[in-house]
Amino acid sequence: MRIIAGEAKGKIIKCRKGMDTRPTLDSVKESLFSMIAPYVPEARVLDLFSGTGNLALESLSRGAKRAVMIEKDTDALKIIIENINNLGYENKSRAYKNDVLRAVDILGRKGEKFDLIFMDPPYRLELCEKVMNKIQENGLLAEGGLIICEHHLFEDLHDEVGEFKKTDERKYGKKCMTFYTR
Repeated sequence: MRIIAGEAKGKIIKCRKGMDTRPTLDSVKESLFSMIAPYVPEARVLDLFSGTGNLALESLSRGAKRAVMIEKDTDALKIIIENINNLGYENKSRAYKNDVLRAVDILGRKGEKFDLIFMDPPYRLELCEKVMNKIQENGLLAEGGLIICEHHLFEDLHDEVGEFKKTDERKYGKKCMTFYTR
């Protein structure tokens, strides 16, 4: 995997071996970032179920102001931290080992707001709507912000989840990217 645009274009992002992490492919990432380009400059980014940090790091390369990455797997977190350091984004990003629902509560108590929230939970758990409800409960999405849920084709997300409304959905093989805003 690599950063595909911006100041870190072409730099490698390390990934765990095996099937425990499903990084977003470059072709899907390219399509995603062409759709969300207006949201990225100066954005505050939250990457839930971060895996490699791929989407948050791509956002930073394209001009996002800062990024927070949440990952509960220790080995994946080590890779994220290594990627942050290799790209020189130590001052613009933080990676935390935590359960996503707990992390959302903590970020809410701190009064954090994010312009872009990415989530790519394990497909078999169908967590997108549960996490979005928790995001709403904690007020994490900034005014005019966007939530992007990456999920399996067979996980059918509702048009409305709490105060969030589906604005777009794109299919890429067996995966979907569904976009929500307030």
